[in-house]
Amino acid sequence: MTEFLAPYMPIISLVVLAIVVAIGFIKKVNLGFLSLGVAFILATVGGLKASAVTGGFSSSMFVTLVGVTFLFGMASQNGTLDLFSKKIVALVGRHTVLIPILMFVLSAFISAIGPGHIAAGILMTTFAMYLAFEMKINPWVTALFAKLGANAGCASPLSLTGILAKELSEPMGYSGFGLHLFLSTLLSGFIFTLVVYVGSKSYKVKADNPLKLSQIPKFNRNQKLTMAAIIVMVVCCIGFKFDTGLFAFIMASVLILLGAADEKAAIKGIPWGTLVFICGVGALVSVIDKLGGITMISDFLTGFMGEKTAVPIMAATSGILSWVSSTTGVVMPALYPIADQVAQQFAGVNYVELIAAITATSFAAAISPLSTGGAIIMSSYSASKETTNEEMNKLFKNLFLLSVANVAINVLLAALGVFNLGGLFN
Repeated sequence: MTEFLAPYMPIISLVVLAIVVAIGFIKKVNLGFLSLGVAFILATVGGLKASAVTGGFSSSMFVTLVGVTFLFGMASQNGTLDLFSKKIVALVGRHTVLIPILMFVLSAFISAIGPGHIAAGILMTTFAMYLAFEMKINPWVTALFAKLGANAGCASPLSLTGILAKELSEPMGYSGFGLHLFLSTLLSGFIFTLVVYVGSKSYKVKADNPLKLSQIPKFNRNQKLTMAAIIVMVVCCIGFKFDTGLFAFIMASVLILLGAADEKAAIKGIPWGTLVFICGVGALVSVIDKLGGITMISDFLTGFMGEKTAVPIMAATSGILSWVSSTTGVVMPALYPIADQVAQQFAGVNYVELIAAITATSFAAAISPLSTGGAIIMSSYSASKETTNEEMNKLFKNLFLLSVANVAINVLLAALGVFNLGGLFN
């Protein structure tokens, strides 16, 4: 049976991947667990050993993500991140025209220092929504700025996306691109934020009830210790290249010993499902790669792309995939190996530029209501006020059209060579 199916395994593996993604999209189940089971069946049928599946499950990535999310779960649980956000917003006083841009910058900063787009997105989008209602400014647009910021800042070397990019690329021989990837994604998000800022006339924002710094409580002992721990981690991991995940465990342990955070609450706050999602799909993609599926896609794409069209085509592919799947769980594990093969196929195509375009465009699509980002905005909006079906349908349409526009802009940026960043890091 295995010998008979061998010539067809590349296409079978890709069909299986499409079915798994479709099931996850329709049934709303965790693709990580499903992918691990399917990966074992696929490996067995393809004549691979079980070690091909377990070897594709990145234990180093899993440990890193647990450490980072555990530490920032503490920062969220004891109110450090929320209070920090309110104090920053209060600094603008009556200059409320700065609120939309501040939402982007603050959310990008929080996302970049460790929590990533999921945690920072949930925290800042919810905060922005309630803040907007209190200040009587457009709630869903304000929340959108926060989500755009969370996505834009998430590719830093300390954050989930940056860590994933490093783990996916190093086995293929690529390293040292962390700053390039971070700046590319940040630039992409900032450009679309400016588009929305002008298009929504947010420069005319005037709030009736601005936050006042004097009315916001001071940081307590536990929150000060938490902020100190985060600062130490950022300095040591960026400045001295310490392992991010393991160092996060050190800082988390210090906070626990000092009684600065609730250990049990922080453990419950770790997005276990998301971590299994990312690593589980990664294991499935690894099996598909071993069976020739990734090479088949690469050959198909390179068949009608050239040096000038490679980057925009890969960007468009990532945006379309992101509408129906996860950036970190599906798009990056599936397209990074293809980017490697495309870069080898065309001498004038740079791998780092390719993955920068893939990552930025995928997150550009992630404000769609079909994705986590858009869903957070819609759920926060409906939780903040009574809404009608007509109102929610309109919000759904607006978010999806904005997502399409964002992807289109990123494909244009890719075609113009923006993701090469002028060759600054080449």
